[in-house]
Amino acid sequence: MTTFQVPDHFPAETSWISASPAGLWEVRRRWLRERQRGDSTPMMGSLCKVKVGRKTVTGENTLHTASQEQESTASVDSSEQASSYPRSQDSILQVQLDEWFVLRMGEGQCDITEGCLEGMRAGEMCEFTISAWNTKNSNATCGDANGTQIENTTGQGLSQQADCFTLQLHSLTPGQESWQMTPGEKWDWVLSHKQRGGQRFGKGDIWGAADCYCRAVKLAITLNGQTRGNPVDETSKDGVDGDDDAALTPCYDKENELAESADDSSIPTEEEYKNVKAELHCNLSLCQLKLGQLVKSRDSSTKATELNPKSTKAWYRLGQACMQLGELEESRMAFGKILELQPDSASARNALKQVNSQLKDLNSKLGQRLSKMFN
Repeated sequence: MTTFQVPDHFPAETSWISASPAGLWEVRRRWLRERQRGDSTPMMGSLCKVKVGRKTVTGENTLHTASQEQESTASVDSSEQASSYPRSQDSILQVQLDEWFVLRMGEGQCDITEGCLEGMRAGEMCEFTISAWNTKNSNATCGDANGTQIENTTGQGLSQQADCFTLQLHSLTPGQESWQMTPGEKWDWVLSHKQRGGQRFGKGDIWGAADCYCRAVKLAITLNGQTRGNPVDETSKDGVDGDDDAALTPCYDKENELAESADDSSIPTEEEYKNVKAELHCNLSLCQLKLGQLVKSRDSSTKATELNPKSTKAWYRLGQACMQLGELEESRMAFGKILELQPDSASARNALKQVNSQLKDLNSKLGQRLSKMFN
């Protein structure tokens, strides 16, 4: 495995936008103490033993105590399991406070904590503040490298006062960047993100579900051209996959694995790959619809219909999004497509009646306006 030297000098303070079950939050992180030396930092799959605490006025005494506790606790090893902690909309941080726990990077248990852990080395500590993200004067969004974005449109009226916390990284196990993974390893992550997204959605954690689907789509994009039975494609090795919702990916340096993937049962066939990716976009569309992100919901469902034109669920999501956007002709086309694929669909027939009724009302109002203009 190729190793990389981690820079010794990070910006004194960095900021980003993270998602939690309650919405989007602005996070600002700064380092405490001197930086440690070494190449090992948390990556996808790393198990990290960490401790998060709310910062108090007596910060110096707290740091001294924490340092003593860190020396007495055992290091994490690869045989351990990530600590279980229920996600809740009543809490910003989805981890226990003031106790050592194990977090697995990449799973998205707490997006804020994972963001703070990026670039940290064992034995380091940082301080971070969290404040509710206000979109009134900004168009900023939270999203991933594939262009799938999540906007904070909840308008929950949460407190704008920043909360301050400290994060200690005691120890960690090795992980991988996505470009270091085999196609089979990436596919396992895609499926686990998809499953986790469904579980969160079922519990009403819409932000968390959307985050899972975004993570899955981001990884799935890098698998284009690497499905089972496909010949090795020079463009896929260079990271140019032809997918219009993907940014260029880092060069894939495991050329032999591309050839081996042709017969690897852990890698999906092209049909399986497209169907799962369509389901991800379709599920993301529903999350975006519930979050009021109508344009993004329409775009996600459109992508799903392109990947799997026979998916009645994808066409239904597209029809819903277009109807709420007032794009009634497009909505009628989408619901009509469902009836072509599934003539006995009662939900599609009812939705189509609703669209036709709205179109009739719209045309009636338009006729009245034209009549007044020319009479």
